[in-house]
Amino acid sequence: MEKVLMLGAEAIARGAIEAGISYATSYPGTPATQILEYIALNTDIPCEWSINEKVALEVAYGVSLTGRRVLCSMKHVGLNVAADPFITLSYLGIRGGLVIAVGDDPGSYSSQNEQDSRFYAYFAKIPCLEPFDGETAKSYTKLAFDISEELGLPVMIRSQTRLLHCYSPVTLENIKSQKSINLFKDPQHLIAIPAHVIPLHKELNAKQSKILKILEKYKFNEIIPGNEKIGIIACGLTFTYALELKKNIPILKITAYPVEEGLLKEFLSKVDEVIVLEEGYPFLEKIIRCFHPKVKGKLSGDLPSEGELGIDPILELFGKKRKDPIASIPKRPPFLCPGCPHREFYKALLEARPNFVTGDIGCYTLGCLPPLSALDTCLCMGASISKAVGIAKQGIKRVAAVIGDSTFWHSGIPALINAVYNKANILVCILDNSVVAMTGHQPTPHLGLTAKSEKTKKLDLVEICKACGVDSVCEIDPFKKEEMISALKRGLDTPGVHVVISKRPCIFVAKKFKEV
Repeated sequence: MEKVLMLGAEAIARGAIEAGISYATSYPGTPATQILEYIALNTDIPCEWSINEKVALEVAYGVSLTGRRVLCSMKHVGLNVAADPFITLSYLGIRGGLVIAVGDDPGSYSSQNEQDSRFYAYFAKIPCLEPFDGETAKSYTKLAFDISEELGLPVMIRSQTRLLHCYSPVTLENIKSQKSINLFKDPQHLIAIPAHVIPLHKELNAKQSKILKILEKYKFNEIIPGNEKIGIIACGLTFTYALELKKNIPILKITAYPVEEGLLKEFLSKVDEVIVLEEGYPFLEKIIRCFHPKVKGKLSGDLPSEGELGIDPILELFGKKRKDPIASIPKRPPFLCPGCPHREFYKALLEARPNFVTGDIGCYTLGCLPPLSALDTCLCMGASISKAVGIAKQGIKRVAAVIGDSTFWHSGIPALINAVYNKANILVCILDNSVVAMTGHQPTPHLGLTAKSEKTKKLDLVEICKACGVDSVCEIDPFKKEEMISALKRGLDTPGVHVVISKRPCIFVAKKFKEV
């Protein structure tokens, strides 16, 4: 066995590789992007950048139905997109092990919210494992496949930006061979129709006690004894924070959910006061308050409810400070790169003078910041077109929607069809820089490369827009300023749904993809 330094994201990927996966799916999204990238670049295991997270999970489920193991990874807001198949999957169950690795983002370093994916696991009634370092990220992922198959349920691996993007030692072990194909057919367990749902739900509820027994068997949650009458309940990554206190405090380490009630009561009976540490929402703290009268945490106001928890508020709670305080560094918010084609597009859009501009998720979202200040709203993936329709339907003229090429493939196409079908009067601007630039330049369907850099069919944005029934569509280099301004004005002033595609590769990949 060999130990190497790995990112937490890479450790999760390595755990899946050692478990013998036959396929991996994902949609790029920070902080979880590197999970699939590691598999794509370092193995011959087939994998894909799916068009969105919903599709990624559905493809993964299809792999599972062949009896083979599969990893599906995404960021926390991507789980919202995948929620439809995610919830029903727990009813139908799986065949080959299916693990869903979700990267949460406390502190919103690269996200539009701080949601806590543990609630999704609770909602779906499936196990959730929460590693606290690179070693457990690998070992928990590997073990999750065994648990998945033992229960016949998907298993969630929940981690956060700090774990996924930090290096730590990881032990490399043998890689299991891939399972043979055994295509499973069982209409009662594979077809989610009303006649099957109640019996399936009953089976899922019956598995809950088995989940607790399995989690107890592997000792994910355990009591670390201490002499003081103040106890700490530390969830996932916060277990490492608790260890940094270097005090003889009893700790209940929680790295798997659901948590067995008896274990909680055993720990709580021995302490006069308990402090609950968890990155994300006060998910466990709410439960603890049912069993103990004196609880400190986020709900009590002793720890911050917003942003990443980190070690500093915990040290402060115990009257301690860092021995080596972090130097005060001026904040440097992200901005559009010098030479970025999106800059030139926004300059032209501002000169076209739309009355309202709806934005979307991607590096082009940074156009909302000064000196451009070109966007008026941003909600979630694919929402720019839908928001523009709602605004225009109230009689507002000259409304523009700005969406990136990857985001358009992800969830913009249904919104564009909706705009055409409902006779909206909007201008849709697709900013095509050839890649998913914000998350590390992953390929998109119109680039003609797969996750493995294999050549594939190139999809045509212009033809797709035409097929959606738009009234006009044109493709313009944003560096051709006058031509771009003219097209934007024409689209804003003409009734109907019009599309302007701003086409120029991201400056960081223009040379790399020149020959593609």
